[in-house]
Amino acid sequence: MNSIPTTPLPRFADKAESYDIHAQVQLEAANWLAEWLPETTENTTALELGAGTGLFTRQLFNRCTHLTCTDLSPEMLQVCEKRIPGPNYIVQDAWNTLPHNGTWDLVTASSLLQWSSNPSETLKNWSQALKPGGRILTAFFIDPTLIELENVIGEPGPVQWRDVNSWQKIFDSVGLHSLRIEAKTHRYTFASAIDLWKALHGTGATVSRQLKPSALIRFFRDYEARFPDPAGIYSTWTTCRVELVKA
Repeated sequence: MNSIPTTPLPRFADKAESYDIHAQVQLEAANWLAEWLPETTENTTALELGAGTGLFTRQLFNRCTHLTCTDLSPEMLQVCEKRIPGPNYIVQDAWNTLPHNGTWDLVTASSLLQWSSNPSETLKNWSQALKPGGRILTAFFIDPTLIELENVIGEPGPVQWRDVNSWQKIFDSVGLHSLRIEAKTHRYTFASAIDLWKALHGTGATVSRQLKPSALIRFFRDYEARFPDPAGIYSTWTTCRVELVKA
């Protein structure tokens, strides 16, 4: 097993019950990725990584009868299985060697890959999981994302954001060919900076350090002063979707 060192991950297990309430951005990423799913994958063995509470799982399950869903968080998988009974569910780290290596027609992940601290090794493992002719279908967040938040706090967030060209170089370096790749940037609005903060924490994503109450109040004030929107405030997110095969 190739063990990949990782930075501390968001506490998704603590957010299993509240995740969907705050996951507007992640839901839209899952729906956008689902546009690239074939109409039916009835005879396809599909592996979903980072299934979470099932935002993308429900799209896969509607098209796929041989589906295995994995997540590192048992709590997340329990929520997912309760909502979408039928797939095979396994607690699994998406960064390391995957179950039944070399047997999957389709490996999928939505809103996950940006969290890998070593995406080259991660993608090698995903590639090794595929059978000949298999494909990887994934959507994740890239640069520019949460630039307003980082600007106000004055330091990088929990993710090292990469642009499309940087990701393309990573795909090339591990022998993966992009059949298609697309990115889109969208400004999401929130009623206030507090609502944005709640959404980030509600999905398990936080800034890289804890803020003292006084600093948090200052953050809310500065964010609302610098990035106002008629509906409150705005936050920039860029989603990338890509379909990959072994070159």
